[in-house]
Amino acid sequence: MKGSLRLAAPVAALLIAQAAFAQSGAHPSGDERVIEVIGEASVNVTPDFARLTLGVTTTGKDARDALAANAKAVGSLVAAIKGEGVAPADIQTSDVSISPTFANPQQNAAPSARAITGYTVANMVTVTARDLSRVGALIDKAVESGANAMYGIAYGETEPSALLDKARPEAVADARRKAEIYAGAAGARVGRVLALTEETNAPPTPFQRRVFAQSAAAPTPVEAGQDRLTVTIGARFELID
Repeated sequence: MKGSLRLAAPVAALLIAQAAFAQSGAHPSGDERVIEVIGEASVNVTPDFARLTLGVTTTGKDARDALAANAKAVGSLVAAIKGEGVAPADIQTSDVSISPTFANPQQNAAPSARAITGYTVANMVTVTARDLSRVGALIDKAVESGANAMYGIAYGETEPSALLDKARPEAVADARRKAEIYAGAAGARVGRVLALTEETNAPPTPFQRRVFAQSAAAPTPVEAGQDRLTVTIGARFELID
């Protein structure tokens, strides 16, 4: 494809591993014969919490009226969330904004001629729900209590590192398997493990599409499914004849 560069899998694996070790500060000595590879392993786990952001937007002729109406609505929303069994520590205001609304300017009018016709106040509350079976009911109750916007649901695990402990030995085994394949193709054998480095990457951020909530006529179905957690390591092995 024009403008693109593809590397053969063995070359790409070696380059990635070398980059990982370069960042860790580990370097082979000049007389060492080594092979560096990447090992990966994954586990499928069931999330144990959901995080959702609910919003309340209100309008008024002046900022004070809009803010007062918003405060009342958000107070009802927070009370309803707590009534669903969510702990206060799992409820956090994540954003508050006040913005003017303008009249449509007349054609050819200067920007300074735009008149302010009112104000809009938006308040977002991020909720961590630890009972996944109640997430649908929580959304319904939030809508009934004044929430008129929702900003997506993200699932997670309280102890992801402990869940990855099963995958870590498998990642080492995967690295050795790859090293043995490459070494065999080069007429050598794999010796001692010289270094292991676990790559630490931030988890992907879920795409949070803004969805305006509608009145809930039936319980909102919410399915948590499973997450796939992956551990990636860089491994350096000794090469022997």
